[in-house]
Amino acid sequence: KSLNLANSIFAGFNDKNGLMICGYEWGEESQSKGQEVIIDMTKECTFSNKSLRYGDVAKTWIKYDKRIRTWFSMWGHPLNEEGLGDAFDKMIVQTNWAVESKKSRSAIPFYKQDENVDNFIAHIEELRPKVILFMGSELLTKVLKFYKVRDKFTPIMGNEIEKLQTLRMPDYHGSLAYINKFENCTVVGLPHPSRGRGITNEYIEFCGSELNPIISQFKKDRGIA
Repeated sequence: KSLNLANSIFAGFNDKNGLMICGYEWGEESQSKGQEVIIDMTKECTFSNKSLRYGDVAKTWIKYDKRIRTWFSMWGHPLNEEGLGDAFDKMIVQTNWAVESKKSRSAIPFYKQDENVDNFIAHIEELRPKVILFMGSELLTKVLKFYKVRDKFTPIMGNEIEKLQTLRMPDYHGSLAYINKFENCTVVGLPHPSRGRGITNEYIEFCGSELNPIISQFKKDRGIA
């Protein structure tokens, strides 16, 4: 089965034990602007710098890609948008849960469909990421928790070793982030960058108290500073 990835696989970096960014579905931002994206799949690219493959239009994807890059900076782990970047940039792999875009907004049942569950599990089985950042917290709290998904996920990623943790900030009433730790993987459910309700920069920075050490430990385990 071919993988649905937005960036290149770099042997020894993100082909195994990488950091996975996983959203709901493909094409939302470019479709919303009516853009035609000319993709040159012969070109290598990182998540940090997709313009190498997708052209300058990638620099206009500000509601999702750019916001995520900004979040990494807020957590103390800025990405390198020059060329193919550094070792850390090559350790990131971007995918989405669903094979295709859904026609309606009845989200959770759509993502629980066998085709989409199997798509996600195929990526987990092949890539075996050490950290998963879900862009859309319900992918963690409602979809990964679904028994059909959990029963396929835990044989690969191990049993849960820490219960779901909710990141609550005083006087913040927007979408929340969550952390769930398994034997072989740390899973983080973040508010969706463009659709999350009432997200503030202050809250994303607040999440850095948990995200910074998770990413720092990932880098240490992978032998980069």
